[in-house]
Amino acid sequence: MQTSVLITCYRRRAFLEFSVASALADGADQVVVVKDWSSPVIDQELRERNVTLVNEDLPVIGAALARGVAACRGETISFLDDDDLIVRGRLPAVRAEFQRDSSLAVLRNGYSEVDVQGNRFTPPEGPRAQPLDRFEFDSDQIDDDILRWIVEYRGYGILSTLTVRRAMLAPLIELLAQVECGIDVAVPTLLMRDHYRHAFIPAPLSVHRVGSSLRAGTSSDDPAAYARTFRRLARAAASPGGRRYAAMNARWAELERLLGRRRLDALQRLRSRRTSSSLRDVAGVFLPSITRRS
Repeated sequence: MQTSVLITCYRRRAFLEFSVASALADGADQVVVVKDWSSPVIDQELRERNVTLVNEDLPVIGAALARGVAACRGETISFLDDDDLIVRGRLPAVRAEFQRDSSLAVLRNGYSEVDVQGNRFTPPEGPRAQPLDRFEFDSDQIDDDILRWIVEYRGYGILSTLTVRRAMLAPLIELLAQVECGIDVAVPTLLMRDHYRHAFIPAPLSVHRVGSSLRAGTSSDDPAAYARTFRRLARAAASPGGRRYAAMNARWAELERLLGRRRLDALQRLRSRRTSSSLRDVAGVFLPSITRRS
């Protein structure tokens, strides 16, 4: 089974060499890099390593990914941000999973986090929840429990943990090109159709770099654009579960516009607790200074 690794690089050069090297070291059959800049020296070095280059300024992330998918020839496409890394063993695991199950459309692996310097990173509020056990579902069987699981474990949310079957994503490339933001959630949402299978494995086979994103603060991080994207995906969804999940994300973006990211993240952490949250907990999100004094 041929595996492609698709790397998108936008307004940044510092980490690309390392992400490419990690993909090649794990045995990628093809590495595709979509970037908005050219460099005679770097481009030549990448071509000498048989990297497929797409040099075009595509500020809309969906358009960049769509161009990259069109250049991929592998049976699977493993996504990788240019500041993230593939851990040895990811691509062999990908090959094994997709060979075993012909209905598998999306595979999500676990991840670890580092900061800009490459040091292990733990968020101030504690490690983010990740699945501890394997979890699978069919797109035509998505119910409340599955949606709850996806939200609780942030089942999607980091593009560098996702691999898809190219033959299943390629027919949707026009829809993919319209995705303005939230691409890491939008890709699996597009593949919530038919009897397509989604699988989650806990092995931390990706390294996610925190604090280096250059898309934050642009239209790609705009709640209005996020809501617009997922309303479009809800209309185009090919399954009830896909429509529900897309609509959930659209509503979440609208809440972010009203409450702000910090408050919304705090509320989500309360919702994810195993124990019920008190009124005081909720009040602490909106009136922290008052609750601290009382």
